[in-house]
Amino acid sequence: MDINKTFSVSLLLLSTFFVIACEQPEQKFVAESRPVKTIVIGGDVNGDSRTFPAIVDAIQKADISFRVTGKVSEILVKEGDRVKKGQLLARLDPTDFEIALKDKQASFDTAKANYDRAKDLVKKGAISQVDHDNIRAKYFTAKAGLDSARQNLAYTKLTANFDGYIAERYVEKFEEVVLSKKIFSLEDVSFLKIKIDVPENLMILIDKNQKNKRNVFATFDNIADKEFPLSFIERTTKADTATKTFSVSLKMDNPADYNILPGMSATVKVELLASETQTATSVTLPASAVVADNDKNATVWVVDEKTMTVKPTRVSAGIMLGNTIQVEGLKSGQRIVTAGAAFLRDNMKVSLLKTGEQAQ
Repeated sequence: MDINKTFSVSLLLLSTFFVIACEQPEQKFVAESRPVKTIVIGGDVNGDSRTFPAIVDAIQKADISFRVTGKVSEILVKEGDRVKKGQLLARLDPTDFEIALKDKQASFDTAKANYDRAKDLVKKGAISQVDHDNIRAKYFTAKAGLDSARQNLAYTKLTANFDGYIAERYVEKFEEVVLSKKIFSLEDVSFLKIKIDVPENLMILIDKNQKNKRNVFATFDNIADKEFPLSFIERTTKADTATKTFSVSLKMDNPADYNILPGMSATVKVELLASETQTATSVTLPASAVVADNDKNATVWVVDEKTMTVKPTRVSAGIMLGNTIQVEGLKSGQRIVTAGAAFLRDNMKVSLLKTGEQAQ
């Protein structure tokens, strides 16, 4: 092939490609915004109230067990069953206890007969007072043994201490159990106990003479727009050495329309009196909302809804309970990122996932 012709064709193709490339419009690469889950801080972050993460507990509970050792022969209730005080829950095999009772009964009968004869003989002077006293002691010893054997046989039946629900069962039928081994966990949920931890910097401001005159409510994440009134039960007077908080227990009626059970999480809103207010504000957030910055300071990401960008904001972290954490340093109305915070950077564009959640 003619070299000049080949060179001309190549030059023509190269020129055509260059012209086409120059005619292509300039492409701009725009980074997509990162979708994030957020909540808006509610209006309860002020000097008139505080919110606390809380745990639901039974108003009365007990781990119940047999008071003798033996083999479980019957289990008469299931987990979740409602029981009445005195109701039979389980039974041990009574065979050995019945045999022991018969033996003690025979010993008692003999001791009683001897004692009855000794009372007549000592009056007649046929035996000494010392012999009489020894026979009488054996009688009372035999009587105590008989009473103990009867009681042990009664202990083979396990009954409910109070009205409530069987929360847990720890043994199976035919299992050998020793005395005091947990058999059932029994809980009374006719009322509920709501437990919160109050930090010492707030507890010191509480007017203890006004404890029953404030408004206190519990809220639950999956029960929208519903507040459950609470009343005071008790509080500790010594701070926890690790958390420097005081445990406060509150009473709540068990609602008929909702299945609120011990172990569930709640948020408690406590009204503060004028003498108890302070400048610090606090709010309960999901724990995923709080991350550590480069200096290991607690930080949350606040969304600027005008520019749809995020800014890091340092906060003071407080009590963590379950999947929630109490923080101070935020303002009412701020939108906080609750999921994806670890992947954000300053001024990053974000888009909102529609969740409808509000921080209480």
